[in-house]
Amino acid sequence: MALTWPLPLNEFFDTLPIQKVTFQLANSATYSETGGGELITHKRGSRLWQGKIILDKDSHAIWAAIESRLALLEEPGASLLLWDVRLPGPIADPDKSILGPAVPQIRSLDPNNRELTLKGLPSGYVISQGDLLGFTYGSNPVRYAFHRVATGGTADGLGVTPNIEVRPFIRPGAAVDAVVTLGDPVLKAKITGADYGASRSTISEGGSFDWTQTLR
Repeated sequence: MALTWPLPLNEFFDTLPIQKVTFQLANSATYSETGGGELITHKRGSRLWQGKIILDKDSHAIWAAIESRLALLEEPGASLLLWDVRLPGPIADPDKSILGPAVPQIRSLDPNNRELTLKGLPSGYVISQGDLLGFTYGSNPVRYAFHRVATGGTADGLGVTPNIEVRPFIRPGAAVDAVVTLGDPVLKAKITGADYGASRSTISEGGSFDWTQTLR
């Protein structure tokens, strides 16, 4: 059966023997300086997440399966879902035991496109600076919003947070009542370069791939 895009976590990313990751928000800007010493910023486009996955050594039998998927993911139009494996949950609730069965949602979106409030949280739930949160929006294709919290907050007795500032900016299409994933949201990405490593006997090592978020 032909694979569909984006490739689900359990069909590629969650099967990888990951050794190291980088996961950062690209700075989509250039700079120029005036004669008076003023530094001017020129925005070039959307700030997209990007990074590198460095894979650990493993048996070549495992690597052969990885290589087959990498080859597919290098094709035009291919994409995958991935997440930041360094943070399996919110900083103040890493195993999500405090969150429990609660289903957080967007309560409001500020016109500045930098802030939102959440609802549906346990009373006193803490959203920390540095937490990740995400949600889906739009259709054909579904888009994956992926944000890092710049200014956190604590839910009140009704499970509602104050304004939470996030990066990057909240894009058009985000909607009130959207279900929010805290701590371990996924994003949609394309592979922009891959190193298949080298093998000796039954062991392979040295593989890696670069990825960049895609909104389509």
